[in-house]
Amino acid sequence: MPGANVLSFRPLGGPVLGVSNRLPLRNGHTIPQCGFGTYRMTPAEAGSAVEYAVVCGFRHVDCAKAYCNQAAVGEALQRVISTGKVRREDLFLTSKLWPTDQHPNHVEKACRETLAELRVDYLDLYLIHWPLAWRHSSHFLTDDDKYPKDASGFPAVDDDVKLIDTWKAMSDLVDKKLVRAIGPSNCNEKHINEVMSDERLYAPVINQIELHPALVQRDLINLHKAHHMVTAAYSPLGMPSRFTPPDYKGLLTDAALQPLSEYSGFSVARVLLNWSLDMHNVVIVRSTKKEHIRSNAKAALFALSDSVRMILDRFQERVGTIRTINPANFTRSGRSFFE
Repeated sequence: MPGANVLSFRPLGGPVLGVSNRLPLRNGHTIPQCGFGTYRMTPAEAGSAVEYAVVCGFRHVDCAKAYCNQAAVGEALQRVISTGKVRREDLFLTSKLWPTDQHPNHVEKACRETLAELRVDYLDLYLIHWPLAWRHSSHFLTDDDKYPKDASGFPAVDDDVKLIDTWKAMSDLVDKKLVRAIGPSNCNEKHINEVMSDERLYAPVINQIELHPALVQRDLINLHKAHHMVTAAYSPLGMPSRFTPPDYKGLLTDAALQPLSEYSGFSVARVLLNWSLDMHNVVIVRSTKKEHIRSNAKAALFALSDSVRMILDRFQERVGTIRTINPANFTRSGRSFFE
């Protein structure tokens, strides 16, 4: 396609970096559009990566009890705060409630433990990690604690706990000023309608879902907009994971996306991040490599040309649907959680 206008980037009043751009939330607060994720990092990796990410400009850090590294993240945040270059109120901290803590009796305790690990007095956002409750276990000393099983070897689901029960306990955390906002994660239309069924409770501000050109989830995004919720996209690069087939290489090596990099002068990763930012999503990126953290911090809002938007918007039609986070150990059937 030599000479073709494959990609044009038009700065919207000059480049706007995702790490500095903030999106409004329905509760009156704002959220930095580009967040730094800590999934599948060892404590040592998470501590050094988060500290460097904040130095590079990230102000939104995405955590979870299940990542088993929040104490290291808390130590890193205290180190950068102690330098005086960033204040707690400059940071936006997200964490997530694991299924083993979703019984209403355990929600506040789990939240307070997360606050202690992160060394803060409040969370800016607390998410229900997955919309199901398991048998309670306080600490993850073994995999059986983190992924409890019943006598048949399937997840020990607590059918007595409904999502709305957990949501009420989450709403109580807002009243107690332990968290500023709440939301679901990995939830579909049914789940969102359930948490919004009681108007006396706080409405969700966000739903964090896997989203990239091979998994756009347009109907769900439209539902978010109808309910004045922000979409948060994780796995924006469609990278391989332990849930993907061995031969899956990820979107960064897809041949159809290489021309976008060649003609724009940006890496495929930056093109993918810019695409998701342009959709007005919160985008969660992660890396333990300094060069990648620096590059991700420069992802900006640009207006893509119609031709490139068409390629990325219709990418899923060509390659099919790809989920990189597709657990089978969350269901009694052993099938994908999303089936």
